[in-house]
Amino acid sequence: MNPTFTENAPGLAHEASPPHLSAVHDFWNVEACGSHLVTAARGTPEFFEQFRRFRYTSEWHIPLLVPFADCNGKNVLEIGCGNGADGAMFALAGAIYTGVDLTDAAIAATRSHFETLGLKGRFRTENAEQLSFDDESFDFVYSHGVLHHTRNPAAAFSEVYRVLRTGGKAVLMLYNKHSFNYYVRILGYMRARALVYSLLRLRKHSSDRLKLAAPLHGLRGNQDRLLWRGHYDNFLRYGWSYFRAKNFVHHATDGPECPFAHVYTDGMVRTSFRQFKSIETKAAHFPLRKWSWLKWLPRSVEGRLASMMGWYLFIYLTK
Repeated sequence: MNPTFTENAPGLAHEASPPHLSAVHDFWNVEACGSHLVTAARGTPEFFEQFRRFRYTSEWHIPLLVPFADCNGKNVLEIGCGNGADGAMFALAGAIYTGVDLTDAAIAATRSHFETLGLKGRFRTENAEQLSFDDESFDFVYSHGVLHHTRNPAAAFSEVYRVLRTGGKAVLMLYNKHSFNYYVRILGYMRARALVYSLLRLRKHSSDRLKLAAPLHGLRGNQDRLLWRGHYDNFLRYGWSYFRAKNFVHHATDGPECPFAHVYTDGMVRTSFRQFKSIETKAAHFPLRKWSWLKWLPRSVEGRLASMMGWYLFIYLTK
């Protein structure tokens, strides 16, 4: 029986109806997630090597918090495979790996990544909210930074439970609401700067609205020079309610054109996954050492701060 999970993350109250699944697909299909962070030619062995090095240096907690080695000989499903770095870690550890993603870009990238390393795996284009696999098909389900970007996370959570075998385990990463990034960077700095940008163009709102750009600039992350223009365009579309916390957060984690980005507290997680036999959570990712002037900071200090107010909430589930 497929249980019902409670979804507590806020929707897009400022829109008449939330974006369709196609909007989620179009945003993430521009490139496999994280590709813009690597300089090597995409699809080459050098690209994937550089990508793995970048990922496990900037997110050094992943090999510590994800039990890759424990999955030897187990059927593993990864929901949202991106560029295939974590999938390769499972396969190298001896897992029988299946990677799914909503986008063809990610499936192609992960397949190429596996081929460059001589690894075996299955790769399928799937909707996390409605997987095609039979009940209890996998020993282990993994998803890192994906399910909070779905239109209906509760449906995706139900699918994790459904396809996981009794006694099986899942490790999921969702954005942590009780974090420095959410309260200080997103709702503080980013929202204030986007608001100021919009206020400075107050006299041009009417004319700018008539010249409103096409929905997608192809922005990725929060570093592009068009970032604040993207937030301003959203303000022109949705009005002042765009700056409400429950609305702004969707567009402030992975770029202003990202359709959905839900955030969770520990309590929300325990309610959403209450059908599981056991639930544990750990906060991680407070990347202070990415700044050159903090390179000297020991990982132990960064890790301690991350455990208290990190942006990533790792969820450990047993069915």
